[in-house]
Amino acid sequence: MWDQFVGGFTKLIEWFYTLTVSMGVPSYALAIILITIVVKIALYPLTAKQMKSMRAMAELAPKQKALQERYKKDPQKQQEMMMELYKEHGINPLSGCLPLLLQFPILIAFYNALMHLQYTVPEHAGFIWLLNLSDPDPAHILPVLAGVTTYIQMKVSTTPSSGSNAQAEQTQKLMTYFMPFIIGYMAMNFAAGLALYWVTFNTAGIVQQLFINRSFKIQKGEKAAG
Repeated sequence: MWDQFVGGFTKLIEWFYTLTVSMGVPSYALAIILITIVVKIALYPLTAKQMKSMRAMAELAPKQKALQERYKKDPQKQQEMMMELYKEHGINPLSGCLPLLLQFPILIAFYNALMHLQYTVPEHAGFIWLLNLSDPDPAHILPVLAGVTTYIQMKVSTTPSSGSNAQAEQTQKLMTYFMPFIIGYMAMNFAAGLALYWVTFNTAGIVQQLFINRSFKIQKGEKAAG
């Protein structure tokens, strides 16, 4: 089944490459960019739901802290009351993990597809300074961009601090600064096409997140006015 999934991505890359040929700009790099945008659009409903859930969780933080204090000697009761609180406000605490979980198999499939891709026209497998998208970026430009865009996306995706959980906030802050370095380092050793996918995915995600943030502020303003 996994081989079929990877094979599907290989065919998808070739199909989008054929599309770039018909557009008069034959390029496997452009094909990857187009695929990334399509994937990002397909994941938008889940991303919007994730952000809504994260915002709602942040707003409930004071109530969560109150329950933790009230039932600190009864963990089971505390958990039951937490679930009741989530149910009352229509929140699924696991919904925020789904978009992330879906990205991993896509990344791995993309990586395997690029490593074994037989380019129809090898000359079209380059990208500006890159000779081949299946090789790591020798100039490390894409890895740096992968790290920078990861940082920006994490910053714009951060929910407002409630001040109720200092440890969680400290962990989130550390991840915001630490994760971009991990992503950048990994991108240095992976196929440049995968780094291109990640940079495009992040860039589209930043634009998408800013749109979601703006929509959330408008909705919050209308709710306050009402």
